[in-house]
Amino acid sequence: MKKIQIDKIENGMILSKPLIGTGGNVLLNEGIELKAAMISRLKNWGIPFVTIQGEEERAVEEQASINREVQLPQLDRIFVDTLNHPLMKIVYDATFSHLQERQHGNG
Repeated sequence: MKKIQIDKIENGMILSKPLIGTGGNVLLNEGIELKAAMISRLKNWGIPFVTIQGEEERAVEEQASINREVQLPQLDRIFVDTLNHPLMKIVYDATFSHLQERQHGNG
């Protein structure tokens, strides 16, 4: 995580923290990839700096994304012989929902 002056931001950099405006509202969420138009807008708004992901953070985020994609098929293999049991079906459904939320960035 690096704090970078707005003039040094490059296209494709990713925010590691949400960008909060003076009124306390979120201007851009964490994880947003900055594009040239956004960078220009930030300069016009007088934003002095943003916090950008470092290489280590990107690698960890990419690995986590891969892991989440692999987890759903693994879940089916784990529960394949137990889904006819009502309690195990509840556990499966809860786990499946949790993994889907994480996969779509909600958890």
